[in-house]
Amino acid sequence: MSSLREAQKQLTRDTIVERALELFTTKGYAATTIDEIASAAGTTRVTFYAYYPSRTDLMREFMDRVNSFLDRASGPDSTSTATDLVDVVREGEPAGIRAWLESRAALWPVFRPYLDVLDEAAAVDPEVRAMLDAWHEEVISDLVRGMEQAGRFPEETHHVRGSLAYTQLDYVATLWTRRKLEPNREHAIDVLADSWYHLLCDE
Repeated sequence: MSSLREAQKQLTRDTIVERALELFTTKGYAATTIDEIASAAGTTRVTFYAYYPSRTDLMREFMDRVNSFLDRASGPDSTSTATDLVDVVREGEPAGIRAWLESRAALWPVFRPYLDVLDEAAAVDPEVRAMLDAWHEEVISDLVRGMEQAGRFPEETHHVRGSLAYTQLDYVATLWTRRKLEPNREHAIDVLADSWYHLLCDE
């Protein structure tokens, strides 16, 4: 019986998150009310708050889902949040970099909407901004770790190289989601992979 109850709870949680994502995407984060989310999810305001005591808690759930889609650990306490990314940078092979970028690009339609809402929420919620900034640093730290393990480039340049590589990836990804533009994906990945190789691997 408890397993059925847990399944029902998870269904309610999933429904709230999915309806919230739809509303935030169409109406905007600030313009969407808790009552609207609860109504769209077929539940009540009281039930919403039982699962998510605040909008910030809902944003934490969004971030957890992004990490889940990307097979990333949930926080900075682990040795690495994405060992496959560290490995790709350490190995420094153009084909490996392109394959990793392509695998992430295939997931853009799934996880980018969550990141876009988080970015919008961060503009009005300092807690979400801190959470998102920490997540960005986790990604950058994986790029840095790969360069460190390879003994590549002066250490003082690692963070700026990782920051530039992450910013490039983030920008290209937004062309496919928030801005609703669709450049030729193969060309975009080719250019991005070439840039990453020179930034992170080609010493």
